[in-house]
Amino acid sequence: MNKRFATAIGMTAMLASMQLAPAGTAGGAETDVPELPGITSPDPYPEGCVSCHKGPLLLKTMLAALKHRNIDAKVAVIPNDCKTCHSEEGGMDPMSNVAHSMHYASGSKSDFVTRYNGSCLNCHQVATGNGEVTMKSGKRNW
Repeated sequence: MNKRFATAIGMTAMLASMQLAPAGTAGGAETDVPELPGITSPDPYPEGCVSCHKGPLLLKTMLAALKHRNIDAKVAVIPNDCKTCHSEEGGMDPMSNVAHSMHYASGSKSDFVTRYNGSCLNCHQVATGNGEVTMKSGKRNW
């Protein structure tokens, strides 16, 4: 496992545990329900990347700034279709490495966390029945 990926996984686990902790306790009893978008409150980011990357943060604009090749003909659902290339089978850095390193490059000091109040649940969904974690996705918005 490469160091950047291991660091991203560690940071994600830390942030998830912080977010999943009860908001407050008094004498051992919960006084508040934790804010867990999509679980204890409405999900403002139901389509993950597509829900956040709008206006000046439009993913296509950000990819162009990174000199990423044009993906219009290959990508209709983000990030699912990105995995065609961004996977071990596709030969590129896996999508999970790319997304985690972009959003948590500076850990808790990353813009995703400090400026946009980002958390794991912006991109990931947790099934309340079995705890399965999946990636949110949505139709390309350009």
